[in-house]
Amino acid sequence: MIDVKNVASEFSKYIEFDSNKKGIKVGVAMSGGVDSSTVAYLLKQQGYDIFGVTMKTFKDEDSDAKKVCDDLGIEHYVLDVRDEFKEKVMDYFVNEYMNGRTPNPCMVCNRHIKFGKMLDFILSKGASFMATGHYTKLKNGLLSVGDDSNKDQVYFLSQIQKDRLSKILFPVGDLEKPKLRELAEQIGVRVYSKKDSQEICFVDDGKLKEFLIENTKGKAEKPGNIVDKNGKILGKHKGFSFYTIGQRKGLGISSEEPLYVLAFDKDNNNIIVGENEDLFKDELTATRLNLFSVPSLENLDNLECFAKTRSRDVLHKCVLKKNGDKFQVKFIDNKVRAITPGQGIVFYNNDGNVIAGGFIEA
Repeated sequence: MIDVKNVASEFSKYIEFDSNKKGIKVGVAMSGGVDSSTVAYLLKQQGYDIFGVTMKTFKDEDSDAKKVCDDLGIEHYVLDVRDEFKEKVMDYFVNEYMNGRTPNPCMVCNRHIKFGKMLDFILSKGASFMATGHYTKLKNGLLSVGDDSNKDQVYFLSQIQKDRLSKILFPVGDLEKPKLRELAEQIGVRVYSKKDSQEICFVDDGKLKEFLIENTKGKAEKPGNIVDKNGKILGKHKGFSFYTIGQRKGLGISSEEPLYVLAFDKDNNNIIVGENEDLFKDELTATRLNLFSVPSLENLDNLECFAKTRSRDVLHKCVLKKNGDKFQVKFIDNKVRAITPGQGIVFYNNDGNVIAGGFIEA
């Protein structure tokens, strides 16, 4: 399948056949992109007995996944999860925006659909593992940041149930994306140059407003006032579902200083704006924590660790204080800009292992 003579020596460990892996059945989650396609090539070369699975979510699945499976001579399954995807991901997405929060659909999809419904399907086919193209690692059974500093994908995986990790393989966690593309070209993956998929798979780029209007039957269009911190009316908004914390462009107001969205006053249908310095906060409230390296929520009380409030964020040192089933997160060394309710917050230790993942409430 792979002409190993044409593969650079730096990639040799990825294409090395291992007789101990022969016969171990693995289902590869295949989107049709370069990451998962390369994983399928590598696992087959290494000796695994593999098959591909593509989810049908809100539209027809990508035909490239089937073509890659045909290239490899392996079975390809299509798993129809349209009903579950609409309920768990798309409806959640719309409801969060309607309630003044900015959702993170990938985190919810990974928990309920990809590593829920899809993993169950793969195991039902007799596989021992499910493999994906995420740039992440498993260390001692825990999620850990991969080697690509531009892709902290454990942030999006932090809602996976811990007991599911033992059935998951992340074969490319120690590769950076440019290197993976280089390897994919050398081993003959047909989609090695294919562009990455868009950030929100079910919303066309630049069409969020149209999507929300269509999926709320126009209810998202509820005009209101844009006000400053003192309540002074500065302009009008078209419905706060179309805005997010930290937004500057598209507000349609004039001011001597640049103004940014600070918060949503849902009761009065107002958007509150202020200056950039007003976006920096030294604490937040986190909820719905999913645990990895600790057995209970009590173990997080008074814990010092590091947190990210977005996937491309830097690590912020913080301390957690338990308040019922929620946590107050106090940042120790610096304030954090544009903390956004609805987004994920992930807690890490010094080694990049995930301690827990949750959602920002306020």
